[in-house]
Amino acid sequence: MAFPLSARTFLPLVVILAVSGACSTDVPSPEAHRVKSEADLVLPLDAYDLNGTERSIVQSARYRLIERCLSDFGLSFTPHDTKPVAYPKNASYLGWLGAKQVGTYGYSGPRGQAAEAAAAVTGIRGYSIPRSQEAVQVGTVKRFRGKAVPREGCDGQAQRTLNGNAPGPDGVAPAKPSIYKMLYVYMDDAAELAYQDKRVSTANSEWSACMRSSGYRYTMSAEAEADKRWAGRGDTEAWRQPAADEIKTAVADERCRLQVDYSGARLAAYADAQRTVIAHHEQEINRLKTLLRTRYANALKVMSSVKQG
Repeated sequence: MAFPLSARTFLPLVVILAVSGACSTDVPSPEAHRVKSEADLVLPLDAYDLNGTERSIVQSARYRLIERCLSDFGLSFTPHDTKPVAYPKNASYLGWLGAKQVGTYGYSGPRGQAAEAAAAVTGIRGYSIPRSQEAVQVGTVKRFRGKAVPREGCDGQAQRTLNGNAPGPDGVAPAKPSIYKMLYVYMDDAAELAYQDKRVSTANSEWSACMRSSGYRYTMSAEAEADKRWAGRGDTEAWRQPAADEIKTAVADERCRLQVDYSGARLAAYADAQRTVIAHHEQEINRLKTLLRTRYANALKVMSSVKQG
């Protein structure tokens, strides 16, 4: 069983925002400044999330709890990578290529970076659950080898331990096992809102004109990255060194993004969109912040007990 990466796999879309009037396209945002490095890739919803190190500790504790649970059923747990994700969290949202070293690696970045980029927002790397333990880990059976399986499996039990008695975004306590991922759904909702912002379409037009001056005809940056000549090359199994035409295109692409401040325009639009989402769901998002901090505090207790044991 492949463990999915998207927050929307776990939780339905429950917020639909009206686009009309949601994002200002006339008044510059405070974030409307030139993006020069990944340090500039900060968005309002980041303040409600854990940082990379904290998320790493939560995942380590979660897997440790699952490991303990599986051992009660005579099953072993395959270790998963829980080190902090180094890829910039908002780079994909904001179209920032700076972490990819495109002059050497093209659009894929170094070997393995595509998977890191996919994990950047949630801090959770994809993994596979062995078929032999899937039922116990996710709770599709009530009993296994004569023992009762926890509700929603060992993972559900681990999530409940981390959540403690903190309420979910709906105010109901204790929170449902994976409801903390609702924060990432709100991020995606803001991304959909920002995509319709005039500043984003203007940035695409300016970028496209810059690329044409170098002999490339793409309407938007996503088309260059997804060019069929190199699309998929950076996947873990398919990774190979990029050809010269990809390198040349990616270098021109990055130069044009910097020249027209492509990421700066997206930052302004996405920040406004996130502020709109926060204004519409302030209470729910503040509860998510409390839930995430509770998970971190409980994760520290789990890891402390491991060291003491």
